[in-house]
Amino acid sequence: MLIKICKNYSKKNKFEKKLSSFFPDAEIKIKSCISMCTYCKKQPTANVDGKKIKKKSIKKFIKALKEN
Repeated sequence: MLIKICKNYSKKNKFEKKLSSFFPDAEIKIKSCISMCTYCKKQPTANVDGKKIKKKSIKKFIKALKEN
């Protein structure tokens, strides 16, 4: 699984640590832009294997990834 996180998200370090602990086999990259500029500064957003995902909290984001 390839997860790309925007560098402009205010909690990107916490987000990256949580993702790597729940998904140790995933490749997590912090990118300068993931083309979700309206959302990426305020809430967890990422491009996961080419699919754009956004949620209100990190917990909800991880739950959505587990369900897929």
